[in-house]
Amino acid sequence: MKIGITGSQGFIGSHLTQELKFQGHKLSFFDLPENDLLKQGKDLENFVKDNDVIIHTAAVNRGTDEEIIAGSVVAVYNLISAIKKLKKRPKLIFLSSIQAETDTLYGMAKKMAEIILEDFSKKNKAPVSIFRLTNVFGEGCRPFYNSVIATFCYQVANNQDLKINGNSKFKFIYIGDLIKIINKELKIERKNNFYLKKVSSVNEVSISDLARIIQSFKNKPKLKSKFHKILYKTYLSYKNGK
Repeated sequence: MKIGITGSQGFIGSHLTQELKFQGHKLSFFDLPENDLLKQGKDLENFVKDNDVIIHTAAVNRGTDEEIIAGSVVAVYNLISAIKKLKKRPKLIFLSSIQAETDTLYGMAKKMAEIILEDFSKKNKAPVSIFRLTNVFGEGCRPFYNSVIATFCYQVANNQDLKINGNSKFKFIYIGDLIKIINKELKIERKNNFYLKKVSSVNEVSISDLARIIQSFKNKPKLKSKFHKILYKTYLSYKNGK
């Protein structure tokens, strides 16, 4: 299978690339600085034309209002504009965010991208699958960015004090579990062209409990569940300097 990936250097994109290479798929990439999704042209048209599936992981969640909106809305618009020119259209898998259910600027941009994709899919009978992701974590996730698990693991591994803001509960999904979901979607031919699914997990924990669990990893931890085991694996990746 020929698979095109945007954002292959990011946290999710890099894990996805590693797994799909291992499986023997033929991969191509559309990433900065060589390629810019905010620009239309032959390079983007050739990218979509040469693939059976496009997995759109690239996103902008930091920057000016214009950059955040463009990173979701303009990028998706340019992708589907290129796909519209093809007779045989690749399946498009878009990684959205649970933030699409909020009124944050990033969330509204993601929601707008989802609406554009749904309209495109239904009007053009084009296969589009959207996964609305909830708090993805794992090895290689950037601390002090948008993952509290990555930040806590890094801080504990480097003997830094944790800053706990609030005690809300959140659900977290491990990167390995997400990759399995995406991998499964590659092989599915759905009756309906448009598909949207919230990707979550049973791993719900409060911020204070999360901090306590990760702090316990400095000693000999008792790994009581699968969630504790993958948390510990994530912690070790920061302790070992990966």
